[in-house]
Amino acid sequence: MLNFTAKKAAPVTGANNRRSFLQKLGIGVSTALGSATVLAKGDGGNANDLSLQVAKLEAEKALRALHQQYEQAMDAAQMDAALAMFASDAEVIFNGNVFSGREQGISCLFHQHFVEGTTGKRMEQAPGFALSAEQQQELLEVALDMRSAKAVFPYSIVVGKPIESANSLASMARLHGEGVQTWWEGGLYELSYVKDAAGTWKIKRLAYNTLSRADYRAGRSYATVLAAPAATA
Repeated sequence: MLNFTAKKAAPVTGANNRRSFLQKLGIGVSTALGSATVLAKGDGGNANDLSLQVAKLEAEKALRALHQQYEQAMDAAQMDAALAMFASDAEVIFNGNVFSGREQGISCLFHQHFVEGTTGKRMEQAPGFALSAEQQQELLEVALDMRSAKAVFPYSIVVGKPIESANSLASMARLHGEGVQTWWEGGLYELSYVKDAAGTWKIKRLAYNTLSRADYRAGRSYATVLAAPAATA
């Protein structure tokens, strides 16, 4: 069992989760296609407007690089490196729970739950459960003050949870680093970013919005739907 306290996150339901999230960000879905960002348009197209657009493009580039670094850290199980990308008062929403504070909830989530198996590592999409073309689009919006931003990125990962059993076989498996139930999840990272005092982008909020779960192992030609257990205290 994990030794940290997590509060339940509000459930995310409905077929238009992605669209409603984007609307909350103020992003026009019809204009935010592909990986393009909606840029503020000035009245006169002057040098200030051009400077703003260049600055926003540079911010986008930095944020995309930060997200890639996060995924690479999770792939390599470099939890301390991943934690360093979060603001001190950040929160992560994972499998229905809210883990608050970089040094408290998020640290416990990463070090005591994620490293038990392979949770967070990228893997191919499960057959029959692939995200739609619209769901796989990346969207990014930088605030006009250049101090905050929001983004949506697709994910396809493996998730693991130790098998909770008192029998001797399960105990022996855990001693050998096994005894972990794993499954595939596909969905959307919903992110908020802020700049810290040094002007470095940090993750303020990261929500794993899971759209599909399946019993799947890499290389299989089939997958079955799975109601996976939540990560609880």
